[in-house]
Amino acid sequence: MDSAEEFLTRRQMLAASSAMVAAGVAGCIGGEKEGRGEGGISSWQPTIPDEINFNSWATGYPWSQSWMLLEPVQRFYADGSMTLEQISDWDYDPDEQAVTVEFEEGWYWWNGDQVTAEDKYWYEECARLFQGDGSDIEELILEDEMTLTRVYKEPQNPELVQYQLGGYLGEMQRVHRDKFKPWAEELQDAADHDERLEIQEEMAEEMPLHISTVMDEGLGNGPFEIVDYDTEGIYCELFEDHPYADEIEIDEFEFVLAQDDALAQRIQGGVVDFGFGLLQQWVGEGTAPNSMDNITVYNDTFMRKLEFFGQGPGAEHLRRREVRRAIAHVLNLEHISTNYNTESVPREAQTGLPSAVTENWLDDSYVESYIDYPVQDDEERAAALMEQAGYELRGDEWVDEDGDLVSLQLVLPDFRTNLARTISDQLINFGFEIDLNVLESATYNDRKSNNVDFDLTIENHGGQIAHPFYYFRHNHTAGNELGETVDIEQALDAGETQSPYNGREIVVEVPTEVGQEDLSGSTEEVNLFELDQEWRSVNDEQRNQEIAETFSWYWNFHLPGVNLVEVQTGTFGNTQDYDFNTESNDWEAYRGAYRGLKRGHISPSD
Repeated sequence: MDSAEEFLTRRQMLAASSAMVAAGVAGCIGGEKEGRGEGGISSWQPTIPDEINFNSWATGYPWSQSWMLLEPVQRFYADGSMTLEQISDWDYDPDEQAVTVEFEEGWYWWNGDQVTAEDKYWYEECARLFQGDGSDIEELILEDEMTLTRVYKEPQNPELVQYQLGGYLGEMQRVHRDKFKPWAEELQDAADHDERLEIQEEMAEEMPLHISTVMDEGLGNGPFEIVDYDTEGIYCELFEDHPYADEIEIDEFEFVLAQDDALAQRIQGGVVDFGFGLLQQWVGEGTAPNSMDNITVYNDTFMRKLEFFGQGPGAEHLRRREVRRAIAHVLNLEHISTNYNTESVPREAQTGLPSAVTENWLDDSYVESYIDYPVQDDEERAAALMEQAGYELRGDEWVDEDGDLVSLQLVLPDFRTNLARTISDQLINFGFEIDLNVLESATYNDRKSNNVDFDLTIENHGGQIAHPFYYFRHNHTAGNELGETVDIEQALDAGETQSPYNGREIVVEVPTEVGQEDLSGSTEEVNLFELDQEWRSVNDEQRNQEIAETFSWYWNFHLPGVNLVEVQTGTFGNTQDYDFNTESNDWEAYRGAYRGLKRGHISPSD
């Protein structure tokens, strides 16, 4: 998941999907690139440079590459910490429902202009007006050159609003103020939302921020400035006015064009010096040169989850808590992790959160009472749960009271095939009938754009920000998705208690005693949507904690999904020609490899 998607709901992501598809696929290009001198270093990028467009409302935006060529205003780390980069201070006024952000002096665009609050203001004003009623922002106020105020339509939770200081599309400082100011002014004068949407289409077509424009007009702000590009790569030199330039011992940076097999060849040939992810993610085991090694390895903030839905062909089965729990007991998470083609570790507890987030946010005494689910399969317990729910084993197949097979439809995008086959095999071996449908990614997204009509899928679970809220938010695929706010509100007003989007329960009962395995004792009713909405606006530390605990206990008890593995990621690099200082947590962040170079943690070997 790209970091920009972190700040978009499912519906917003679908609307923006065409702009989020990077253009071009790299072919197999062999041979070492001339021109990378002794003071240079190279990584890779997958897009033909001529097809890159720095207008985020158009196709071809360099989502990944921007983490090298641009700078974030704030930065999030896997351990849950955060640093302010281009922000000197911020304040939330609960009476005004307003966040005021003061920007730090000393950051510059490549053309020499200082980065100011105006850069964010004009970009965000376009976004606010494009979104219309869908925007959370009532008004943007440019207080002065370095100060921006966002007035929200609803009260905000200060604990959460600190993660949103970057505004639209997250923390990146994406574009120079001069480019979007004329469009924002035109939008401000538009008669209605339809006219604003027409302007959005015009802007996407008529203002391509081509890589040549960014290079010629100096529209980046990272420490390596684009000086040239061709069909094989993008070539950059150290930008001397960057605040970290004096700490960087690398003079030149090159983005080599490569992807998939071509990338593996380039790594094996010594053309790529470092990159994000683990080495085995890009090249086959034992095929990397001896000079290449993993520099850092850590657990990502994202897990992989098997998700249960409530309106597919097998809904009558999955609506039964015992069946969901039985599936959790059938799955052998160790085998799933071992067979997964991405480095991972089994998730050992079903808290709805990764282990680190659980440890950081929930008391051990609270979590230790949770219901235990096995890391290895426990088919005996799974069978007992099925029988408890009224099923029986007929031969080697489970059937319900009417003698019908337990048949479930598992639908997923093609890049999840590896996980799906392992899970499908385990469920089939237990006695379920699994209809496995592997779809091309765009087809899969279309299939679930308006509603979910299947039983199971495999998705990310989490966020770039290691805070419990991002694991349980109702309107994001990587959270505890229930659908869009307006749809849920309409369903609740009509007296419905299930999501019209995917059939999941919105209103649930949970035992008041944490660890109780059924509803025979004291219980409380929890409206998950209302609790989500309260979390977004609450201004009390203890209540924040209570809400996090309630959502986690709900996940453990009702099991709307099974967290399968915690994914491992990191940075790999050429340890023969470069020294990597790994003492900083700069590496343990999204695209941490780029962060390491940009903060002077990579230097040529003596």
